[in-house]
Amino acid sequence: MRVLTWLLCSLGVFATTPPSTHTVHEKRDGPADAWTKQSRAQKDVILPIRVALKQQNLDNGERFLLDISDPDSPNFAEKIANTFAPSKESTDITLEWLQVSGINIKRISYSAGRNWIEFSATIAEAERLFDARYYIFKNTFSGDFRIACDEYGLPQHVREHVDFVMPTIQLDGLRPVGQFGLFKSSPPSYTDLNDLSHCKNMMTINCLRALYGIPTGKYNHTGNQLGIPQWWDYLSAADLKQFHQRFTDPKIPPDVFPEVINIGGEDANDTAAPTAGRSESALDVQTAYSIIWPQQVRLYQVGDSASMDQTGSFNVFLDALDASYCTYQGGNQPYTDPSYPSPKDGGYVGPLQCGGAPMSNVLSISYGLVEGGLPRFYQERQCHEWMKLALQGVSVIFASGDNGVANRQDVCLDAEHGHVDAEGTRFAPSFPQSCPYASGFSYLILVTVVGGTTLRDGSISGGEKAVADSMYGMSYYSGGGFSDVFARPPWQASAVSKYLSEHAPAYGKSVFNSSGRAYPDVAAIGLNMPIVLQGNDATEGGTSVAAPIFASIITLLNEERLEAGKKPIGFLNPIIYKYPDMFNDITEGKNPGCGTEGFAASTGWDAVTGHGTPRYEKMREVFLRLG
Repeated sequence: MRVLTWLLCSLGVFATTPPSTHTVHEKRDGPADAWTKQSRAQKDVILPIRVALKQQNLDNGERFLLDISDPDSPNFAEKIANTFAPSKESTDITLEWLQVSGINIKRISYSAGRNWIEFSATIAEAERLFDARYYIFKNTFSGDFRIACDEYGLPQHVREHVDFVMPTIQLDGLRPVGQFGLFKSSPPSYTDLNDLSHCKNMMTINCLRALYGIPTGKYNHTGNQLGIPQWWDYLSAADLKQFHQRFTDPKIPPDVFPEVINIGGEDANDTAAPTAGRSESALDVQTAYSIIWPQQVRLYQVGDSASMDQTGSFNVFLDALDASYCTYQGGNQPYTDPSYPSPKDGGYVGPLQCGGAPMSNVLSISYGLVEGGLPRFYQERQCHEWMKLALQGVSVIFASGDNGVANRQDVCLDAEHGHVDAEGTRFAPSFPQSCPYASGFSYLILVTVVGGTTLRDGSISGGEKAVADSMYGMSYYSGGGFSDVFARPPWQASAVSKYLSEHAPAYGKSVFNSSGRAYPDVAAIGLNMPIVLQGNDATEGGTSVAAPIFASIITLLNEERLEAGKKPIGFLNPIIYKYPDMFNDITEGKNPGCGTEGFAASTGWDAVTGHGTPRYEKMREVFLRLG
């Protein structure tokens, strides 16, 4: 194993602040489940250190966001710009401490908004700076490695000005929310996409249109491309061409390919086509194209194939969108900042894209992390970054997960401490799905019993219920639950309180946090969607189907608003909860996990299917009526 290093500047002489002045700033709670501590990290390895300074006006940011997304507000759909920059005092005190500790000012960079301070340091320097010990950790499932510590400290006078430091205690990595292998490589062959008698076996584009009343796309407004970020999973042009020929109606020209924005990694091309079981790009992009064409897809290709399961890569994506990030003091030069050092050969070492990536009005994201595996400071800080996107008029759509109230690989949490525990009994919510500023989406299947592939009566009119299916060789259920980190926001207070008082099981506080942000918000079909993978026709299921379906519907609605001279809709959740009649209420099904039956679908909002599935014409009425 070779540990890669990133050397940005000469390291200079180190004169550390005495560790006796430090107080523990963050400490990992409980054991690092799924991670095995290997050995102390080599002292000369270079870490890209990022210090997250506390920001100002975040309380105002939430107030602004609620105002511009309230359908009754005169400021609805406005984009309010405000400064969230840390105070001059916070910046000055932190910089002074670093310089006194031997980090020369020439080594330090920070964003134009001064949200982050960045520099490179050896393990030896970092251990003295943060009174920490760094180790190599190995992931039991993926074999990936991480450099991290169990706890770290900061001087007392600095702590109040810093949210957190990276890399330190962060271990859990970013992965697709779905389970690998939820697809059949030899689906039934249907050549007539207008034949709705086979929808129970393959949810073709015309089945989907009939189910939700989705119209054929007819607009292509500049700047309204649907944004789909992908991490270490690559789209095959040959597969997309075959999909256009086989499964689109009207047929999309064979040479149509997304606008690709490369962020911190390799190009999306045929030589990096997805391997077996890695079908995220194919599913997301192909599904979206079939709905939104002639509008385009914008594919954000984030990270490299050597760094799968990387913790900080949501931040890499957010950095690329935020033009205030990543500028050197006085230089505006791009810095090299892989979020975490990869001990693997072939890891990304090139310059990170720093701001300036084009922004999409809608983002569809089928990736997530385990909330219980991340530090609270990290989640709170990143959630505020999603809030900033919402303030810029962006609708962020996340898949809710395929493991019911558990998380990927059926992981749950320790009931006493809330840390990740393979034998745990506490429900394990996902992040950023639990962030109040992202819309979490569930998936459903047309009135299906476990293992079945038919509709209740063999037709679209049969209705839907929450998925409980094992036809792909494993059981999977709609992800849903309650955050242990984020409080319930005001826009969902009434609907969720009603569910808890009338329908929620009495599991108790040791199983889930009934006062937390609840998700999903809505749902969409998530089984037997056609895709082409490595030249083969296939069908696939999971929340990774639901997210691009719903995001595509929002994109079509934005097209209609733009055509009517209105702005894109932006933050969705207050509208969703104010107008629940825009959705088909789903009242059947559960999402088991962690040794329980999970939650049950019910009348009104529930923690399995949210408010239900789209009714396009009802949504159109509401969206076009709003300012």
